[in-house]
Amino acid sequence: MLSFDVSPLLKAPLGKSLTLSIEAGRQVLEDLEVEYLHGSVQAVRAEKGIFVGGTLESRLRLECGRCLDDFGFPITLELEEMFRMPGTDVRPDAIYAVDEDLTLDLEPLIRELAWLALPMRPLCDPECKGLCPHCGANRNTEVCQCEEMRVDPRLAVLKELL
Repeated sequence: MLSFDVSPLLKAPLGKSLTLSIEAGRQVLEDLEVEYLHGSVQAVRAEKGIFVGGTLESRLRLECGRCLDDFGFPITLELEEMFRMPGTDVRPDAIYAVDEDLTLDLEPLIRELAWLALPMRPLCDPECKGLCPHCGANRNTEVCQCEEMRVDPRLAVLKELL
């Protein structure tokens, strides 16, 4: 779904472009679960390959860093990357390449951009209460039955002094 035939651009003059529409439903990009992916991308014939640019909207399935529940995390991906043509010399600044069968695979680029767009600690809600450290109850959905004032057993002797 994220691979496109770019053979019309192989012999095309510089500046010739192709619009690639992306409408994908739920799928897994190696280690990321994507609920949807949509947008359009322009593939433009350049001197040293094919320049890909565009904007994609997506929602990833992530696990909350506090309560461990799954939730949808919306992201916007801005694509701007040069794909080298097959048979050309490997340049240090061209990470991505068009396959030998003239297929442009956007999955590695989209996966990389999605990982870069993720927060260090994803939260389902900024007000997420998380899990009780003692009984493991999800404080967002149930009331914890633990004591409010738990005392560390190593410090219990100090409580008797007060």
